[in-house]
Amino acid sequence: MFAKKTAIRLVVLLLVSVMCFAAVGCNTGDPVVTTDPAVTKAPTGEDTTEADTTPAVDINTLPLAERFDVKEHGGASIYFITGGDTNWWVNYDIIGPDTSGEILSEALFARNTEIEDTYDVVILHEQKTHNQAYSAVQKDVNAGDNNYDSYFCNGTQMAKLVSAGIPANLNDIDGLNFDDPWWNATVNNTLNWGGEHRLFAMGDMNIMAWKTTACIMYNYTLGNKEGVENCFELVRSGKWTMDKWNELMLEFSLDYDNNGKLDYKTDRYGLVTGNQTLEYSMNGMGETFVSVDEDEWPAVFKLNERALNALEKITKLYSKDSCLNVHEASYSGGVALAGQSAKFFSEGRFLFFAETIGGSFQLWNMEDDYGFLPFPKYDETQENYNSSIQSAQMSIVMIPYNATARLDATVDVINAMGYLNMKDVKSVFYDAVFGTRSVRDEDSMEMLEIILQDRTFDLGVTMDFGKLVTQIRKVAIAGTNSFSSTYEGLLDTATKDVADFVAAIEN
Repeated sequence: MFAKKTAIRLVVLLLVSVMCFAAVGCNTGDPVVTTDPAVTKAPTGEDTTEADTTPAVDINTLPLAERFDVKEHGGASIYFITGGDTNWWVNYDIIGPDTSGEILSEALFARNTEIEDTYDVVILHEQKTHNQAYSAVQKDVNAGDNNYDSYFCNGTQMAKLVSAGIPANLNDIDGLNFDDPWWNATVNNTLNWGGEHRLFAMGDMNIMAWKTTACIMYNYTLGNKEGVENCFELVRSGKWTMDKWNELMLEFSLDYDNNGKLDYKTDRYGLVTGNQTLEYSMNGMGETFVSVDEDEWPAVFKLNERALNALEKITKLYSKDSCLNVHEASYSGGVALAGQSAKFFSEGRFLFFAETIGGSFQLWNMEDDYGFLPFPKYDETQENYNSSIQSAQMSIVMIPYNATARLDATVDVINAMGYLNMKDVKSVFYDAVFGTRSVRDEDSMEMLEIILQDRTFDLGVTMDFGKLVTQIRKVAIAGTNSFSSTYEGLLDTATKDVADFVAAIEN
């Protein structure tokens, strides 16, 4: 490594020398010669100034060593711990999975190698289940050790971490600039509690936050065969709304034996999904289950007319006349179907599959062509499509308050991960999403960009203050529309839960 770095320094010194000779009066402020020196200088007084046509350099396309003011860290080991589950939900923010083919693993290996060589660090990683990872970090902090420099946790661990007082305030850490483009500004603005307490942050270093972004898979082989309206064009034209989605699903569904109810084994459905589509749809329509008060603290959401109308649209989505909800046995004659939604969609009888981008990793062997769609808008006046981030398997950056021994190096590595993921790894992630298909679907590529552009992390879903989300979900699925009475009955409990959460942050 020493020889390599010495060679790099020699090259840099040589380039600096050449630049100094090329400059005319560099100490007097005269510019470097950028035109052909053989051209005769025009007579004094004649304006020969031409517009500079040299294209500006986009600094966010530069190699890592040129993008940052690099400081070497003497071979320091930086320890990351992540939480995840098995199979499709192994966390690979730090180390890539073999199940993605090989391309994502190779891209992350190359990323880590570039960071290690540039900053003279060693990146170490420990993967545990979500609860085990939290317990390891808590034990480390309580013991006064510093074995973990950063914990990329999921949403369900956030309340425990706050209650235990483990997270450092990221606003107080030098080198973390949340205006940098590899940070998710929309999400991070909602996490800057009280305008000054930022205990968690999300960015492109959190690959699991890409994978857990909600989307809709659309079987367009089936749609084209049955004359379904072009959903990609609906998205582009701004006409992809919840009402339109409900209309298409109902029109497509078909009870083949005319027995008055859909049979998941034989009939044709508009949608296969699970309970989580409640929050995905609400977030897509620009609604969240948490609000922010005048001091930028979390508060219980308001069940206003728009939010109530949005919930009623979702009730229609869960109609048994067009939807198979694999989390509710009442949709399947009492048969438990959890975990089988991707299987059903692959069979070619379901027009839509509402899940996360990660759900598509189970569809690589599907024969029909399918594409990606964002969750619909509330109506055509809504400006942007919004995508929900699923909290159970997502990841978010947390640095323990006692992780000070290697903090400068940790910050450099986190920033570098975000930058290189934004610059290089995201395109490889797209390739992993498309799996074994040899030709990218340009419509779906465009849709994926839309899906990942405006995203929402709903703290109200993650914390479920007062069990409001749990109970409202039950109302939507049951189709009773008793949202107002359910909300009023739980409002006091939810308000207390929010107050306790805020108090834990302040303390």
